[in-house]
Amino acid sequence: MINNIKEALPSSSTKQADVIYECMVEGGITRLLAVFSDYDQLEKIGSVRSSRHYYINIANEYDAIYVCYGQSKPAKSMLDSGAINVVNGYTYGPAFYRDTARVAPHNAYTTGERLVAAIEDFGYASTYSDEHKSVFSFNEEETELENAETANVIHINYSNYSKPYLNYDKENKVYERYEYDAPQIDNQAPEGENVLTFKNVIVMISHYECINAENDLQDLKQTGQGQGYYCTDGKAIPITWKKESDKAITKYYTENGEELKLNPGKTWISIIGDSANAGVSFE
Repeated sequence: MINNIKEALPSSSTKQADVIYECMVEGGITRLLAVFSDYDQLEKIGSVRSSRHYYINIANEYDAIYVCYGQSKPAKSMLDSGAINVVNGYTYGPAFYRDTARVAPHNAYTTGERLVAAIEDFGYASTYSDEHKSVFSFNEEETELENAETANVIHINYSNYSKPYLNYDKENKVYERYEYDAPQIDNQAPEGENVLTFKNVIVMISHYECINAENDLQDLKQTGQGQGYYCTDGKAIPITWKKESDKAITKYYTENGEELKLNPGKTWISIIGDSANAGVSFE
């Protein structure tokens, strides 16, 4: 779980993630779930923030080990019941440290070395079982989208506060991520190579609902089906997402009903709501 409010940026090691999900939490802000296949050599990861229950369902699609620092009440119920293998800073301090250059709660970090030690401590499996199924299907080589609209800029509105966008870099054939009208960077990456870039961008449209007015705690509809878009190489096509249950894997389909195949590369997934101040548009 990676912090994504303005005061917490830039983040650390996010450029090394294979897949990043962005969902809305309280007050119209967003938080990131970064999925890493290789993490053991990373020297600084974070800042790490608390769990929300719908992120746990996403992490379980990957049979992941879930890393967070704290949790909401609905998330605590899931974690206490063993819904996922977790390394949580509230209950296992050795996996984390505080960066004194930042103020709490934006200063909790971990490292690959600490995570490896924690995984060994808990006895979690670090390899997939034979029953593991991949979340995505990929083209063997880069494939151009057919009957697509231009998407050189992808505007993604979560709320009045959070309006990120992605610009297509035609030379390198990837999307560059922008947050708060500035490039979103990884402060652990070399200067000039530190902007977060993605070959694939998926926008899922779903429904957020406040389940606790006191702190604006949100719920996210994750099952059933909904609409969205798949963007790659400066083009976008409409898609449908489907998820049979909280424990199922989300699947994506093109307009002709075929399962979506992504181009090889890193993927950003934005899950936006259906409210009046949320939406997606292209230039």
